[in-house]
Formats: sequence, C-alpha cells, structure tokens
Amino acid sequence: MPHVNRVIGRIPEWKGTFLFYEGGRPVVRRAAELQSDLRKAVTLLRREGLQRGDRIGIVGANSYAWILLDLACLACGFVSVGFDPIHHRWKELQSELGLRRTYEIPDGATPWQVLGAPPEDADDAGLLQGHAFGPDDIIGMKFTSGSTGETKAIELKRKSVDDTLTNVQGMFHHGPGDKFLLFLPLYLNQQRFWIYSSLLFDHDAVVVQYRLAVMALRRERPTVVMGVPEFFTSLIKGFDPAVPEQKERFRELMGGNIRYLWTGSAPISLSTLKAYEAMGMPLFQGYGMNETCIISKNHPGQDRLGSVGKVVPSKSVRFDDEGQILVKSTHEVNVRYANVPADVSALTFRPDGYVATGDLGHLDADGYLYVTGRVKDIVVLSSGRKVSPIPLENRLEEAACIDKAVVFGSGQSHLAAVISAVPGTAHGDVEAVVAGVNARLPEDERIRKFLLAPEPLTRENGLLTSQFKVRRNAVWVRYERELLALYGA
Repeated sequence: MPHVNRVIGRIPEWKGTFLFYEGGRPVVRRAAELQSDLRKAVTLLRREGLQRGDRIGIVGANSYAWILLDLACLACGFVSVGFDPIHHRWKELQSELGLRRTYEIPDGATPWQVLGAPPEDADDAGLLQGHAFGPDDIIGMKFTSGSTGETKAIELKRKSVDDTLTNVQGMFHHGPGDKFLLFLPLYLNQQRFWIYSSLLFDHDAVVVQYRLAVMALRRERPTVVMGVPEFFTSLIKGFDPAVPEQKERFRELMGGNIRYLWTGSAPISLSTLKAYEAMGMPLFQGYGMNETCIISKNHPGQDRLGSVGKVVPSKSVRFDDEGQILVKSTHEVNVRYANVPADVSALTFRPDGYVATGDLGHLDADGYLYVTGRVKDIVVLSSGRKVSPIPLENRLEEAACIDKAVVFGSGQSHLAAVISAVPGTAHGDVEAVVAGVNARLPEDERIRKFLLAPEPLTRENGLLTSQFKVRRNAVWVRYERELLALYGA
C-alpha cells in the first residue's frame, strides 16, 4: 500500500519534477532543490515553537510556497489546514478550530516572503524520514463545500489518504512519463494527493492557477488532467469530433499528449463524455465526497459512460428507502465533523458506520454506480410529481449558448429556470434551446418559463462553490422576486 509516511523520505531519490509559473515564466523544481528548500522551511517552522499535532492554516492561490508549506507540515507532524480564501470564513475558523498559526501567501510570493529569510544553518536531523503518523492520526483538515452556507470541518485520518493513493494507483498505474496538470485549488486535499503521488511514483506535476489552465495545456503537454465538469464542458464547446480539422485543433489545444482525463465533484453530461471519447481522449467520471474520499471511478478496462464507475475495493455501498446512496469505508476519513454538534454529525456519519451522501443513485447489473440527483434538490410539484433537476440542467448546458441553468418549482404547478447565457446570446436563442429540450420530455418535466440572469454565476458573486457547483439556495435568494413573478406571485 502506498504510504503517506514515505512521501518525505522519497524526496532524495525522486525522479520527477514540479513545474510552476513564477512571474509569468516556468520554473522547475527537482529533488535537490525541493529537499534543500524543505529543510529550510522545516527549520523556520520549528523555530516558531510549533509542536507535533498543531493545526497550521494555509491561505493563498496555487504556488510553490503552498506546496512547500504543506510538505513541511507533513515532515513535522503538523495538521495542514487549507482554506478557500473566497468562501471559507477562515479568519473565524482559525480561532474556532484552534489553529496555532495561519500563513497567508500573497499572489506570486516566494516561500521566504511568507516564512521569513531562509536560514543558513538549516537543521536536517531526521527531516528526510518525516514524521511517522499512526493510521488514525490526523494529517489534515478538509471542509464541505458550504453550498448551504454552513462550513463543516472534517479531520483527515492518515489511513484514509493511504487508501485513496492505493485505489487510484491500482486503477491508473501512474509513473515516470506521466505529467499531471493541476489547476484546481490546493486547499482541496485531493489536489495535494497528486503531489504525494508524484513523490511516491516518480511522475511530474505542473501546478498552476485556474486562469492559466488552458495555456498550460498547450505549453506543457500533460498526460493526465483533472478538472471539474464545467472545465471540460466549456473546453469542448464548438468543437465537432466528426470534422477532422476541428478534431486536430482540439488535440492541439489539449497539448497532443493526453493519456486520460479525470472528472468528478458534480455530474457531467453524457454528450460531453461521448464527445471526448470521439476525440480519442477518454474522460473518466468518478464519484466521491469530502466525508468519504473516492467512492467509485471509471478507469481503463472498466468504463461505462453515464456511470461513475465501479465502487473501489475498500468501500461498500447500499441504498436507503429513498434511494439515497450510503457508503461504508474500510479506512474511514473520520466518523464526525470537527466543528458541529454530535447530533448534526450523526445525520451524515450514521451510527451503523455508513455515511449518508445526500445523493440518489443505483447500481446496474454489472456493478456500475449511477448518481441521479440530490435528495435535497428534488423538486416536488404541487401535483406531487417529483422531478430531479440535474439531468434537465445538464441537457440545457450542453447548448453552446448556455453557461449555467438552475431549475426550480417546488410547490408550484410547473418548472421554471434561471439561465446564465454566454455573452452576446439573444433571448430567442435560449428560447429555442429550451423548446428543443422540452420537446423530448414529459409534460411535467418541461420548463414553462425562464429568466436570463443579468450576470454570470461565479464563485466571486457567491453563486458557485469552490468546485464550481451551483449554490442553488443562493441563486434562489438572488432571484426570488423575479422567479415568483414568473409564477404570478
């Protein structure tokens, strides 16, 4: 089993590279530079009087300083706590969660601008082996996306990280020659797992901010790209794999060296999956959550479009009476939230050891898992008819002119939607898309009315989460008056 305790000890023999963009130019870090810088960072942290088990906050955009701080925490036995600077109430949370220190990383800052001048007498005693975390020891902390407005913290056990690394490596066999493009925020633990994977299995990692992702695709020619559905859906819009010239242009856009693509965090449309398949670039959809880590994943040799793959060996799945997916882990992330009352934790972390995911789904005859919606998002019309909005939203978002669609209608006689269109789109174009989608649906699943949002749905205006999922409640609050007007209220 890959072991997170081995990450620091492997640095001297690591054969991969990390690539960052500093001041607009690419900078490569190899084993020797990383080992030297890590020794200095650990020395500075220890001189702060920090002790094993202390919680250390990190706030900032993707950078070398971010990764160095996280690895230094791993080496010292600290608990690394990454914050989303936009949505997490991190200044309140650092006190609430008992953080000893929080490091803010300004955009473009070097590690030494964050930690202080690098010491000339860096102490390397015991550093290369790193701290030996026990299986149930806490190595990090993660947070729910806060789509309901409530941020819940989860302490991350070491054995769960080991389990995730084992499952992923068993499916994809990463190694020398692989180059990962990482542009999702490093405060998401799954992104740091790829850094650990690089150090364990000698592959490369290109780490950039989201805004540089497309540039890095072309320039760095990665073999593996992990992204949210929005990224892959927007990237391929306007490209037709049936047209050879467009297929070649898309291949050039992606760098021409793709082995596979990885997506999760939210459902992706079947048409997008088929488009990438036709481009000759397998896009493997998976399923997981902060409370469980990876649950299932499509991968080479076991890929069924539309599913989220087969359940990984260390997880088991069953369903409650509503069809909600319940997950039990051999190596659990944790059994509670760290910052909410026990009765609130028990709603998700059940006494029988299962985690209530809040997702609806089913298994097919061959063991592939399908996620069909969210329990809390089900729209119950005044007729009593229940409609899952996500498949309908995905169909609308397949259109080149529609960026986001959010469907509402609980307690009403019919469905309505808030639609964010691509700039320059005419109202009639959206009307035509809605009519085309409606034509393929039963009467009570059709959108009778919609309003065009005057601004995009973004993280910055609070309408998307850090992983670009729609904050449904926030959209309703923002456009409640207009939506009620559509219903004549």
